[in-house]
Amino acid sequence: MSAFALGAYASARAAVDSLHQEWQFLHEDGGYTFQRAIGKSPDATDAPLKETWEAAGQAVAGLHPVQGAVNLLQVLCFVIGPIVFFTYGAIAATRDAHYKTLKFRVVREGYRPLFVARAASLVTAVTALTVTALLFALAITTAVHLAVSSRIDTRLLRVPQDMSFPDALPTLTMTVTTGVFFALLGMCTAVLFRRPLYILPLFVAGFFLVPILSRFDPRNLLMVLAYPHMEFIGGFVPPAPRPVHVLLAAFLLLAGVAGMLAVTYAVESRRSAYTT
Repeated sequence: MSAFALGAYASARAAVDSLHQEWQFLHEDGGYTFQRAIGKSPDATDAPLKETWEAAGQAVAGLHPVQGAVNLLQVLCFVIGPIVFFTYGAIAATRDAHYKTLKFRVVREGYRPLFVARAASLVTAVTALTVTALLFALAITTAVHLAVSSRIDTRLLRVPQDMSFPDALPTLTMTVTTGVFFALLGMCTAVLFRRPLYILPLFVAGFFLVPILSRFDPRNLLMVLAYPHMEFIGGFVPPAPRPVHVLLAAFLLLAGVAGMLAVTYAVESRRSAYTT
């Protein structure tokens, strides 16, 4: 996360430097005033600096503490989180089998309560990890903001105000949902195939190659639900999802998770009848 936060600072600094360089060129060679260059004067016929000016303001806004933390959480949600939570779900779900304690827990607790408890503990862990990630990101972005706020000349910029903390809740909810979905997917896949270390490279390869080689993105349904409620500031903007109705996307996700859990429960309960 620190690398992404420092990358946001580098992007903001580059955007501001580019703005100053273009403005100096327009002023010296074209006789532009700054207000005319950004299209704010009454006699402005063009605005050659407008897009650069707006982009610089948005980039600097990404250095606000809450906005920066939300940006980091969005990167986690759409890029890093699915792989991390899939891995966590796969390893956590097979820990009992690895240490040969599963059969004893099945006898002591019963298979159905044990299966529900494992899924519930996974959801709880994902939620706790995501909240911790948000707080950690907030600490990083606050430190970066305090360290670099005086290093960037914002006199020519219109920088949006920082987000309020409640505005970060949609991103937090989306990240938790993404984490739960992929953690349960990892749990089900690892339980069915019993070899999490074999399936992880295949998942990682497919997760990145499928969107590149085709028009389908495994995160598309999640992005359909998230996109209308998330504001992307500071340079990171994931591709817009393919058009799917929100209710259909939610139904398909719920049906997919329920189907995965049902198949996993049916398969492992039959296995347990022979191994306990």
